[in-house]
Amino acid sequence: MVNALWITLIGMGLVFLAIILLWGLLALLVRITAERQAAVKTVEPPVEPLAGEDDLRLLDRKRRAAAAAAAAALSLQKQTSEAYAPLPRSSEPVGPVSSWQAVQRAGQLSRRFNPKKG
Repeated sequence: MVNALWITLIGMGLVFLAIILLWGLLALLVRITAERQAAVKTVEPPVEPLAGEDDLRLLDRKRRAAAAAAAAALSLQKQTSEAYAPLPRSSEPVGPVSSWQAVQRAGQLSRRFNPKKG
């Protein structure tokens, strides 16, 4: 019985020692990578404010491009949500489905959502 307790204590000690070791390694990695990121940020040149008429035209073009991209993304999202809409439910309750029906329905769904395989 005493041997079992010693084995348990040694095992628990090793587990906690491993956890503390991993914690220290993670803290070291965070400190090293934070120093590198700070060094990279200080090297970047300062950004000058926009001033001229050409800069305002460029800014207007960028705003229009962003608006067009957002509109296209919303349109594509609507199309994909319509393509994967759930099947309509009937008003009548459905009883238990046989194995044959389940296989046939799975095949229909597979052909519906993967037309290349059908």
